[in-house]
Amino acid sequence: MKLLRTALASLCLASLLTACGEPSPEDASGSLDTSVQELPPFPDPNEEEPGGGGCGGCGGGSTPVTISTAQNTTPPVYINANTPMYPLAYGRPRDWCRQSSYVSMSYTSPLSSGGSLTFSGVVAPSTKVNISIYDTLGNLVKTHQTHHSHDNCVIAHQQEVTNTYGLTAGTYLVYASYWFIGIYLNDGWYFNGGQGPLAYTNDYVGSFVIQ
Repeated sequence: MKLLRTALASLCLASLLTACGEPSPEDASGSLDTSVQELPPFPDPNEEEPGGGGCGGCGGGSTPVTISTAQNTTPPVYINANTPMYPLAYGRPRDWCRQSSYVSMSYTSPLSSGGSLTFSGVVAPSTKVNISIYDTLGNLVKTHQTHHSHDNCVIAHQQEVTNTYGLTAGTYLVYASYWFIGIYLNDGWYFNGGQGPLAYTNDYVGSFVIQ
């Protein structure tokens, strides 16, 4: 009788587990997930986070700036030139440079005292550019004379770097004196044609701000 009760109890327990959807004790070990799960890779500290969360090599929000006489035709302040033109070395050059004239200035903004200014341009061959930097009151605070332009009329930027040491916080205006050889179009010269170079004295280049 006791053995019959034990058998009936075991049968009822097995039936109850099956009805509830639970595995039988014999099958419980086979239901465990023993596979190896790969962990997500560690983020690369040099990689910018999605959504712009990281800065990476943004340089603290610095922005390259390049402006030139071709972009600025009307100066905000008229300043009488006190820097002479560099003399033409070989008289009136021919128009074989086939490039439009301009003088440009580049820097990284924001600019602090001691930062760098870089100049370049296209002017009459074998001439130099005189750069004049003024404060907003018209006081001349700094000058820079470039190297000679090459036979192709180009003043390379690699040699024309100056610093802003000694300049206090504020806005500064940059003017350039140079020999302008014209604006070149596909069909030839425009503006001054074959008349030779024009003396541009204190032509406005642009401005920069020292913070």
